[in-house]
Amino acid sequence: MLIRKADGTTEPFEIEKLIFALTHAGAKRSVAEEIANHITDKCHDSAGKEQIIKTDYIYQLAFKQLKNISRNSALKFSIKRAMLELGPSGFPFEEFIAEVWRAKGYTAITGQMIYGSCVSHEVDVIAWRENELVMVEAKYHSDGGARTDLKTALYVKARYDDIRTQTFTLKSFDISKVVDTAIDDMHTFEKSAQREHTGELRNADAIIPTIDIPQKLTEGWLITNTHFSDTAITYANCNNLKLMSYDYPEGGSLQELIIQYKLYPITVLTTLNTAEKKELMLKNVILCKTLHSSTHIMEGLGFSKEKVFAVLEEVSALM
Repeated sequence: MLIRKADGTTEPFEIEKLIFALTHAGAKRSVAEEIANHITDKCHDSAGKEQIIKTDYIYQLAFKQLKNISRNSALKFSIKRAMLELGPSGFPFEEFIAEVWRAKGYTAITGQMIYGSCVSHEVDVIAWRENELVMVEAKYHSDGGARTDLKTALYVKARYDDIRTQTFTLKSFDISKVVDTAIDDMHTFEKSAQREHTGELRNADAIIPTIDIPQKLTEGWLITNTHFSDTAITYANCNNLKLMSYDYPEGGSLQELIIQYKLYPITVLTTLNTAEKKELMLKNVILCKTLHSSTHIMEGLGFSKEKVFAVLEEVSALM
């Protein structure tokens, strides 16, 4: 039996890959094997004469089976699908990537226009701590079969080469919008970095830790929510361009960081419909854990008390 992937290509169905995905979501090996065998039988019955089945069909069967056993495992299994829903614009994905860097101990801001030695550049995410300054190009795709290719890697590397000649301080960035957001949305930065010991919110320097000395770019990243082409990976490894995708690199992929830091996007939640998720993302609510402190936003969008309770209950199952 063959499976047809999101990009239209086909490959042999391998039950071990399905078992791995199920156990990675938290299912015990014996349970994962039972689910995988059930799905294999269903797929053989539905594949038709061509013996080809779509990955989406396999996902729906697996999610349903997992949900009957463990809502927590089902939600973790849906991470890949949830990453495709961080749209339709790339803004929610950029904010999500900023949250990844904050979880790693950096201060992170989004949507910055900075100057290289030749031209100006719009940088999706800028993060810093101590003597590190990181800049990220975030490539969002709504199509799970899309791949970020060599052409994009070449373009991003050229931009970073232009930026590397410059030095930066906090004054190099426009933080006015970030400050306004931080006041309303306290998950954006660590509270200790937002308020003085007196508890008074004062100025931008009190809210966002400064870059103590002029700093050059130390790392340039290209991050996508889907996958990279093999040539893009080869080129990046040869030219000191850092890459991250849903499943790359091993030990530091988006999927692994989401589980490690519990950075589950709200798009994993089954208690929210598509329109509600989009409304919350427009309010800069990207992560499930943020919803605990954003009940007023849900209420402002017309969520009933029962709805808010159901959402928070599902969030608690993930945390």
